[in-house]
Amino acid sequence: MEPTKMRILRILEEDYGCEGVPDGEEPMCRVLAQPPEGEPVWLRIADRVLTEHGLDEGDTFTHPLV
Repeated sequence: MEPTKMRILRILEEDYGCEGVPDGEEPMCRVLAQPPEGEPVWLRIADRVLTEHGLDEGDTFTHPLV
């Protein structure tokens, strides 16, 4: 996949219910991202990755991050 510059429109934390994050999995977020041309797309990105890169709604990033 060729890297693409994307702008974050919305970040939603995954809902793991009362059982929490399954063993062996890390918390994920659903990210609505807008490429320079084209329609917005929903991506699943680890919460840790968003935090490590200091990303929030309105920020731009190069996809894929990892």
